[in-house]
Amino acid sequence: MSWEYRVSFLMPVYGGEDYVADAIESVLEQSFDSVELVIVNDGSPDDSEAVIEQYLPHQDITYVSQENRGVTAATSTAITLANGEYLGVHPQDDQSLPGRLKRQVEILDEHPDVGLVYSPAEFVDLQGEVFTTWGDWQGPGKIDASEFFTDLYVDGMSIASPSVLFRRDHLPEGPHPWGDPDLRVVSDWEHWLDAAQHYDAVYEMDAPVVRMLRDDEHANLGRRSDIVFAEEKTVLRRMRWRYPNGDPPVTRRRYARAMSNHSLRELRFRLYDQGDFVAGARAGLRTALYNPLNVDLYREFASATGSMLRGR
Repeated sequence: MSWEYRVSFLMPVYGGEDYVADAIESVLEQSFDSVELVIVNDGSPDDSEAVIEQYLPHQDITYVSQENRGVTAATSTAITLANGEYLGVHPQDDQSLPGRLKRQVEILDEHPDVGLVYSPAEFVDLQGEVFTTWGDWQGPGKIDASEFFTDLYVDGMSIASPSVLFRRDHLPEGPHPWGDPDLRVVSDWEHWLDAAQHYDAVYEMDAPVVRMLRDDEHANLGRRSDIVFAEEKTVLRRMRWRYPNGDPPVTRRRYARAMSNHSLRELRFRLYDQGDFVAGARAGLRTALYNPLNVDLYREFASATGSMLRGR
């Protein structure tokens, strides 16, 4: 199939009046010529539309507004409108670094077995200052997709989604190509897991291609922790139902390991971030029930016990 653009960026917008201009400009300033930006205003209650309209009309920007349906549904809308060969989801409050697309398109062109390419991300504060780089998990180069799936499934979300550029081949037909619109937070994780079952390999870059805004209002956990943990459990169960014979298969043992590790992550959050000992203890019990041999649980218990004794 012949595409009008090599790349389409998909930008769902909701309440983004303070950040969306920087995100748009980071796309328009890319040195790569053939890039489209599809912006979906998902019923923003602020002045996001007025900010976006400053860039319109523009021959490489498609803009639509819809009633609020959530970020997953807005991303699906953008996919249905996109005219690019390769796709990337570009959050309203993150920025693409210069030269990003040239490098990523070259990788996908040179490696037809690679379904998606991603990189570490620079985390910035509200003043735009970089305070850490998150990523560099396995080192640059191709990674077997089955290995990528296992790591992502068993150990949880571990890639910077705004850095990903991906092919279309795995996208399902119908009105929800980005996935279940009821998933409000972790639809990207489910999507990368599905993609890993479809392709032979993924590619990890060594240097960041995005800057991600991170503060109390721009993180998955925090006030949304109950939603995040519930949605993650939903995704883990779906993978078990969806890929019992996949590559790799989601066996009962792999599912138990994943659920145990998920409960351990919740234990750490409830105990250390929220100071909720009861909720942390419940999560610890689930960790052991799913996988009594989870050595990380016992290490966590020993560490927490040692800290309590030293604090006396």
